[in-house]
Amino acid sequence: MYIPMETVERALHLVDDLAELTDPADYAGVVLPGLADLIGCDVVTYNEVGSTVYYRDWPTNSLDPASNGVFAHYAHQHPVINHFRATSDPRAASISDFLGTTEFHRLGLYAEFFRHVPVEHQLSVTLNDGGSPVIGMALNRSRKAFTDVDRALLTSLRGPLLRALLRVRVRAAAPATALGPADRLSARERQVLHLVALGRTNVAIATSLGTSPRTVAKHLEHIYRKLGVPGRAAAVARAGSI
Repeated sequence: MYIPMETVERALHLVDDLAELTDPADYAGVVLPGLADLIGCDVVTYNEVGSTVYYRDWPTNSLDPASNGVFAHYAHQHPVINHFRATSDPRAASISDFLGTTEFHRLGLYAEFFRHVPVEHQLSVTLNDGGSPVIGMALNRSRKAFTDVDRALLTSLRGPLLRALLRVRVRAAAPATALGPADRLSARERQVLHLVALGRTNVAIATSLGTSPRTVAKHLEHIYRKLGVPGRAAAVARAGSI
């Protein structure tokens, strides 16, 4: 199986981003656009499917919140969800692994929900070990089917995705403590802010840390949000000596 070097590099950048996640509020904002950029899809969602359904989508508001109950009503028809519940299979799976197009279109799940998104192809991976709720990521396309490379990439990312999810959940469950501004930042965010304080550009910071300017820009977005500041100078001033 041939995977272009550019794709490998983008996958490594996403893994790097996942390794730095500590804030629950950052998870979907990093993971969803990162997966969409790496694998390519029209809509990607983080899902928790049990007796009720919770989801986050990207692009944001791609799904009508009013349709959440519709999906919950027909979720028992979803072949991939049923497969994950029954097997705890860690590999990414597609609806087409279990149903042909005609069979898929006959489902109430398709007629009442997927048809309106629209979704003709879906590739998913679970982030837990079966049971309920099923927690996972679903990448959706209206036209082009997912490839074996797409499937391999999503499967290989399951570990980093799961570790990042567990890390932010532990952080969310921890008792609230009074944190200083700098304490809210991850180790990598501290490194980035230190280099910003030295007057380095995003390109120079990326070179120093062995990452990409795009990743540096994402770190800065998270830093600004955590510190409640509008830009570089204000972030340095707010955090104090890092």
